[in-house]
Amino acid sequence: MFARIEEPGSWIALYNVQTDPAYAGFLDEVMASAKSLLQAEQPGVFRVAGFIFISAPPSVTPFHIDRENNFWLQIRGRKIMTVFDHRDRAVVKAKDVEDFIVSGSLKNVRLDPTHRALGHDFDVGPGDGVYFPATSPHMTRTPTGWVQPGNGVSISIGVVFYTDVTRHHARVHQCNRVLRKFGLTPTFPGESAWRDAIKAPLGRAIAASRTRWRNYVAPPGAY
Repeated sequence: MFARIEEPGSWIALYNVQTDPAYAGFLDEVMASAKSLLQAEQPGVFRVAGFIFISAPPSVTPFHIDRENNFWLQIRGRKIMTVFDHRDRAVVKAKDVEDFIVSGSLKNVRLDPTHRALGHDFDVGPGDGVYFPATSPHMTRTPTGWVQPGNGVSISIGVVFYTDVTRHHARVHQCNRVLRKFGLTPTFPGESAWRDAIKAPLGRAIAASRTRWRNYVAPPGAY
């Protein structure tokens, strides 16, 4: 696959590269350099991981959301990263964010063409990067215009991580999902600090009870 990586449309994804000591050191450097920028908004960083995406144009990563915050760094070639505001509920509905956070479902996370103009396009080259917080809708495309002989491969690395904020919001999402089943319309995480403070412990308890139940009724490996 590596020998044929320059063929149009070829791609390779390498996940959890932090298991290699050299990459673990690189991820530590990235996070250390960003600490002063993150501390006020996203304190309590944990579970830092990395993935590398290697592709030959043309290539596309479809519209989706992630649970983690992401530093997307372009190493080689060019890529267009399109990012949408994670607070915009017109782009991805609150219920669909909850479904993804709690169960991992992206079934209803789809880009409405009428919302395309709400995205911010970043044309990134070697040395450029884009930061976007958890649940920010995004997608990428690698055009062919920049390709030169012997330079037709794009290499990117995503440095992803959780924080005290992402964990707190996940617990609120867990509670909101239950409230929604009772016909309520709960506030989205981050919209009301005092409501979030009440819902987060409930969400944690709900998640813990479901984990215990699954461990009791399900055979090993079922979940």
